[in-house]
Amino acid sequence: MWPEIFEFLSTIVAVACCSAAVKLADDYLDKEYDAIVGKTNWAEIFDKGTMLYAMFLLALSAGINAPLALSLFLGSYIVGMFSAMRDKFPSRLNGFQESLVAVTVGLVLFGWNNMLFSFSFVFAIQLFDDYIDAHSDNLSGQRNLANRYGKMECLLVGLFCTLVAFWLNEGLFVPTLAGTAIVYLLSFRFNNTVRI
Repeated sequence: MWPEIFEFLSTIVAVACCSAAVKLADDYLDKEYDAIVGKTNWAEIFDKGTMLYAMFLLALSAGINAPLALSLFLGSYIVGMFSAMRDKFPSRLNGFQESLVAVTVGLVLFGWNNMLFSFSFVFAIQLFDDYIDAHSDNLSGQRNLANRYGKMECLLVGLFCTLVAFWLNEGLFVPTLAGTAIVYLLSFRFNNTVRI
């Protein structure tokens, strides 16, 4: 009984650390966009240390559960490239090519089940987030999937991806959702506290 509880709780902590790392990196990259619409983000508080804290949290997450944490991170990287598929990056590859590299690395290191679970889960979260942020992202000029393809379509595909992730790994789904929800709720509370 105790080993199962420990594994469940450690998975939540690993996912929360990974989610926080991705959130910090995302806020660091979106700092200018968020400033346009008056949206607060974590990079305002951590400033130059934002990416260092993101790396620390990702390392901590990987130390707890490397296959899950790193496949979730790669899934986030791939989904993050959706709005920049044709853009060139310092690697001299475009977003689509970098996504293919990330998929290949993930499949080789963590297997198709972990990568498909992580990609489906992260894509669902991104779609729900784009649905919620459709108006503010439109004001700041960000390429939001809900604005590009429709809010209802975003919700439906997000629900489908959620079901796919649940079907692929029912045991991981609940702690992964819990770890992600913790960071989302903390972020929401942070945004409201800063605005008051």
